[in-house]
Amino acid sequence: MQELSLVEGNQRRDLADVVWQIAERRGCNEIAVRYDCGHTLRAEVSAPSLPKTQEYGGNDAEKDRYVRHCLHVLTRDPGASHVQVTVPEGRCRHCQRGQRQTLVCGAIHADL
Repeated sequence: MQELSLVEGNQRRDLADVVWQIAERRGCNEIAVRYDCGHTLRAEVSAPSLPKTQEYGGNDAEKDRYVRHCLHVLTRDPGASHVQVTVPEGRCRHCQRGQRQTLVCGAIHADL
């Protein structure tokens, strides 16, 4: 499994790019697990209710249209669960030594 470099500090990505990456790759650079060994690995993000990206072009205008459609789908039924983040169990998959320490989701850090 590849180690991940997080987008941190003053770097920001557009919401459309983040949602597009989640839909295509079941994860994004902003949602990751940090281990006490220093490694950071991407967490799996499942969002089955999102529309397929193949129906949209890859340019910025189409990504903006796509994210508007996604926000409509995700907010249509506020009580339903639409997105699931799966944190790998056990030790760091890169070195097999580190323990899970923090789930990072953009600027939010949650202790595990």
